[in-house]
Amino acid sequence: MKAFLTCYGGAHVAAIAPLTRTLTQLGHQCTLLALTTAAQVAELEQLSPLRPIDFIDTSDPAIRLPGIKLAEKHHTDGKGITREESIAYLGVSFRDLASDIGESAAWQRYRELGLNAFTPVHFMREVLSRIRPDVVVATTSPRMEKAALRAAYQLDIPSLCMVELFGILEEPWLGRPDNGHVIAVSREDVTKRLIAAGRQRDDIHLVGSPMFDQLADPDLPSAGKRWRQERRIPENQKLIFWAEQPEPDDPQLPRRVRQHLADICRANGWRLIVRLHPSSTDPRGEVIPEDCLQSYAHEPLSHLIHACDVGVTLTSTVGWELLLSGKPLLVPRISSYARFVTYGDSDGALAVESLQDVQSGLQSLLTDTPTAQQLEALRKTLPQPGGASDRVAKLIEDVVLPRRYSLENLYRERHHEP
Repeated sequence: MKAFLTCYGGAHVAAIAPLTRTLTQLGHQCTLLALTTAAQVAELEQLSPLRPIDFIDTSDPAIRLPGIKLAEKHHTDGKGITREESIAYLGVSFRDLASDIGESAAWQRYRELGLNAFTPVHFMREVLSRIRPDVVVATTSPRMEKAALRAAYQLDIPSLCMVELFGILEEPWLGRPDNGHVIAVSREDVTKRLIAAGRQRDDIHLVGSPMFDQLADPDLPSAGKRWRQERRIPENQKLIFWAEQPEPDDPQLPRRVRQHLADICRANGWRLIVRLHPSSTDPRGEVIPEDCLQSYAHEPLSHLIHACDVGVTLTSTVGWELLLSGKPLLVPRISSYARFVTYGDSDGALAVESLQDVQSGLQSLLTDTPTAQQLEALRKTLPQPGGASDRVAKLIEDVVLPRRYSLENLYRERHHEP
């Protein structure tokens, strides 16, 4: 089997990378198209990724000219992506939109929607026509991942979409049949919502996400202790972990939360550890309070999770990793994207409605209160991580791949071929 996989960075490559390794170990031929910051991660994991620029003629004026213009705003040095790669990626995305609605209308749509105006299906059809895979795999990120699933549908190539966690923001397009012939999810509530959005129950499979498999490592608690010792954090000092996410509608919000947490920790004798988003935040432009620690993208996130006493996030999937690891989680519901995550009592998380409630929430989680006891008991009922890569690989072999033959028959019927 030839599998084509594609993903962006962050949680997306964290799900695709282990699945790529598993499929390769099973003897399948894998082609990984790593988008933006996913390429650096895939190279570190020796997955031999391709990049969009490998398929793009950067001398084409229809690509290069808008690419240069868009890169002036959207390219950031220091994130592992060259300017030429940004020009190619952005330029081909604009070319596709302009070919559909015209150049003037394309610029207008970009002004209205930003990068979310782009779903370069024409480009992904070109890529898939060259690779000629048997199956296509992507996660739920918009733009090129969504374009890959739609291109696969148009080319009658069976496809799998892995939903990283909640899938709420993505429901408007995941509800369409051209965004993954089969969908893999980690939570039963996602299954129910996707059915309500229009997907068939038989197309949705509760198998978990490969991104959480590494949490099953029995050595992680010891690794967490070593992490604390190496940074000279006393055993009796509480360590608060802030998993930061960008907030496009309010870029200063993560910084305000970061500073507020630093002030709280300073006042209570706790220690704050900050983890910036690996794909969307340039650490060189961020100010980390002097008495706080910073965790960098090359450090295993799982070690930090097991080192901390409690985690805090607004919308990050890291919150689910904390809960699966048995760690308390505080979720201030102050993001404009709060409606797209469902962390709450049923998961063993504590949600608060304002920044002013954060200190009391942390104090409640860090002491032996009835609330802390109840939430701990709920966390113990969550599914145990591990084995998702194997389950998703089997899903591809047993459910996704066989669809190729039915799709080929459909193609013959459409074109009246014998």
